[in-house]
Amino acid sequence: MLLPLALLAAGCHERTLGQQSDVVVLNQSSCVVTVSIDGWDAVTVPSGSTLVVDNVGSGRHVLEARDQAGRLVQRRYVELASGESCSWSIPSCPS
Repeated sequence: MLLPLALLAAGCHERTLGQQSDVVVLNQSSCVVTVSIDGWDAVTVPSGSTLVVDNVGSGRHVLEARDQAGRLVQRRYVELASGESCSWSIPSCPS
């Protein structure tokens, strides 16, 4: 039971509480990434940019970042409480 919780907790680097559950995406890589949440393309984040996906809702979510060729850059599993937001850093793209 500890392993799934550890995987869920590992999804976000920083958690904050507020009015809604947001995901803050920090794209520190050299490529443009498209971020999907639970299979839905939410936002395209240019290299070196930070964008917020507003009000994703509480509960378990699958976050994926893909480069412009559609290759998976990073996948995270998160569980957000109501009003909890998280920060997700993408440090690099596939070679």
